Amino acid sequence: MDSISQDEISHVFGVEQVFLPDVSVIEWNNLDYLGWVHPSGSQAYVVLVSPETGRLAGGILNRTLRVSIRQRFEMCSWCHHVHRYNGTAMFTLSVKGTRGRHYIGKVLCKNLDCSLRIRNLIEPSSYMTETLYTEARVWRMQKSMHRWLKKAKRL
Repeated sequence: MDSISQDEISHVFGVEQVFLPDVSVIEWNNLDYLGWVHPSGSQAYVVLVSPETGRLAGGILNRTLRVSIRQRFEMCSWCHHVHRYNGTAMFTLSVKGTRGRHYIGKVLCKNLDCSLRIRNLIEPSSYMTETLYTEARVWRMQKSMHRWLKKAKRL
């Protein structure tokens, strides 16, 4: 992903009250999208380049942590990283044009760091080893991400 400024990010959302990350410390060459979580933990943001128009697109997601007392394995829907437990969250996104009446959701890595996980840049590694090479995992993640955001009419 090419580097983007904070002004470009805030323009994607079109609202004034967006919590923006510090883009000066981001390593852009390792990212396929920019995703971050609001400090309150209940909202998250995703910004990416639309494969259809080539312009920046994004969405504000609602985040619900999946806290479990029982130890179990959980898998992210985008990067297919398998977490031991409490490593995922349910992210929902309202479909444009429904005035908040229709939501679609996905179980994703709780910090939206899938781009780093498929490149094995974050510990711990997945509890299910994959034999796919990195480019195939990137393609699979992008396809799943684009399909979900297109269904929500964000691309």
